[in-house]
Parts: sequence; C-alpha cells; structure tokens
Amino acid sequence: MRAIVLSDLHLGAPGTATDDAFISFVEWLTEGARRDATPTRLVLLGDLLDLLHAPIGARDPLAALDAVAARHRSALAALGAAAANDVVVDIVPGNHDSELVQPDLQEHLRDLVADAAGTSTARLRSNFRVRPWFLLVPGLLYAEHGSQYHALNAVADPLAPFGRWSGRLPLGGAIDGFLSETEHRARARALPRVLPAALRALAQRGRTDPSTAAALHACAREVGLSAEASAALRRLADDTWAALLQNARAAVLGRTGYVESRQQQAVAAIHEILAREGKRVPVYVFGHTHRAGHRAIDANGTRLFWFNTGAWANGGRGFLEVSGGADGVVARLCEWDPVARSGVPQDRAEPTRVRSSGSMSIDPVASP
Repeated sequence: MRAIVLSDLHLGAPGTATDDAFISFVEWLTEGARRDATPTRLVLLGDLLDLLHAPIGARDPLAALDAVAARHRSALAALGAAAANDVVVDIVPGNHDSELVQPDLQEHLRDLVADAAGTSTARLRSNFRVRPWFLLVPGLLYAEHGSQYHALNAVADPLAPFGRWSGRLPLGGAIDGFLSETEHRARARALPRVLPAALRALAQRGRTDPSTAAALHACAREVGLSAEASAALRRLADDTWAALLQNARAAVLGRTGYVESRQQQAVAAIHEILAREGKRVPVYVFGHTHRAGHRAIDANGTRLFWFNTGAWANGGRGFLEVSGGADGVVARLCEWDPVARSGVPQDRAEPTRVRSSGSMSIDPVASP
C-alpha cells in the first residue's frame, strides 16, 4: 500500500491561499490510485482547518466549521471525490482544529464534504475518517500532528477539544488567539477574551479529568493497543511546568529546531512502547512546526526515521510518500509541483540505500 502524508493547510486562516495547489494535488493522487489500482491512503496530519482563527461572528465550533467549509468548498470537494474513488482519507486533528475530536463535528464535516463532492455521506463513511490524536499503521508508519512536544501547545488530554471555545485552551493557543484578535480590534479589548483562557490553561497544566481514562481506553481499542500503551504515549507530552520553562529557554536562546528535537526524542520512546505491543513501525511522521525535515534515529540498534512534512499554509507543498511491500518500506520526502503535476523528490533525504533521488530504503520490519 501507499500512504501520502501532509500537514498544516490551515484552511480558513487569514492570508492562506493553498486551495488551487491542494486541489490539483488531490486530483493527481486520485487519478494515480485509480490508474495503478494501488491501495492509497491520504493522511492530513493536523491543522487541515483553522478553527482557532475562526471567522468573526462564529460563536461555536459548528458555526466556525460551516464558515470555513463555505470558503473552501472546492478543496473539500476534491477530498470527497478522492474518498468516493477508494482513496482512504484520514484526518488527524492538530492544535488549530482540535474540535474535530468531537463525533458530532466529524459527522458534520463528512456531510459538508459529501455535499461539496456531490455524493452521499454513506458513500464516504468508510473512506473519510477522523483519527483523534494519532494514526498507527503497523509495519508502516506512526503519524501525529506533533504539538504535544511543543510545551506551549501540549495538553494533558489530547482526546478532548482544546480550542478557543474550551477551558483547556493551552498557553500557545491563547497567545495565538490574542494576536489574531488584535487584527480586528484594539489590544485592550482583546485581553479580556484571552487572558482568562491563558490563566486557566496554566493552572491546569499536567492535570487530567475523569473522562481522560475512558477516552484513552476507547482510543486504545480502536488502534489495537493496550490501555497501558495508550497512557504511556500520553505521558510523553511536554505538558509540565518544567517543559514549559525549557521551551521558553530554547526560545530565548534562539533554538529554532527545539520542537523538532523534542519530536525526534519522542520517536525512540514511541518505538519502545509500540514494540512491546508488537506494533513496530520504521517511519514516524509529524507536522506542526511548519518546517520540513528528516532524520535517521538509532533506537537500541534499530534504525528509525523521523519526518516533518512542513506546512502548505506558508507556501510549502511538502508531502511524504511511504510505500510498503515484500521488500520493505520506502519513504520519500517530496514537493508538489502544480505546474508539472508531479511530486519532485527533495534532496534532503539521508538514505541507507538510495533507490532514486530523495528516496530512502528502510529495512523491512515484521508486521503482526
């Protein structure tokens, strides 16, 4: 099978104009999957939608979703057409669209996508899915938005909404919301809206509520992990005061790759947890930082690969292609060229065996 991963389109955010390139990309992917008869999975790894910067007048997540969908109907239509043509579309929420963990918003999004594509919700139900928190494909990849390793945005419960309508809004979201509010009104008028949210978030750092345990058990059952493994993955988040201070220190010192380094450190820990469950994967994919990159990581003699696909919102068009077969797993970090309508391999890969420019061959792993 083939998985295509990209991140951070931020549809709905002011100043983003990614629709045309994204539509051409999804159409190319759909055509290729149909032509080659290859099982294909499109993974949208967080912040597909920007509900944190909801349009003025949107008083709840549902209204914000409707407003964003109306502005980006063509992009949603392309996703619906892909899902209707047997491309599996997996959406992993990020810190700007965390409300998508709610089942009612997931269903409404599916309705909006089906309507835009001129098809039925029932036809999309099996191929258009939201995967709260992370996506695990045993033997192939683990994919997570990555904001849990950024102390400003990490939360104790990644399976609950933590956006602008939530008392769980993390400090980074409160700051982001405050700065966006100043685009429309005076700073003094914005403070009463975001300062209480920031104070609540600081007070709740590291705390969980009774619903967290139930959510973790449900998530564990869905992905085939034990409840203990799911809880162990949650504990890797940088949601402590110590992590926040370390993050602040890195920012003061100008360490721009700090969050990426935290994602890379998490890879070895995630691998150990998955290995105990018999769910080993060689490829770990993140987004959030808006900077594309890759790195080979040694985990007790096992070679793993960390990727960040960057962001489409700021002009980048990076995506990761991961293919698995009898010969192992091959991952390519590529850039979409809408003029040539093709993916151009990036030259940043550090392969173990080069098969083609920008490719890396990864030793096969046992798939349960």
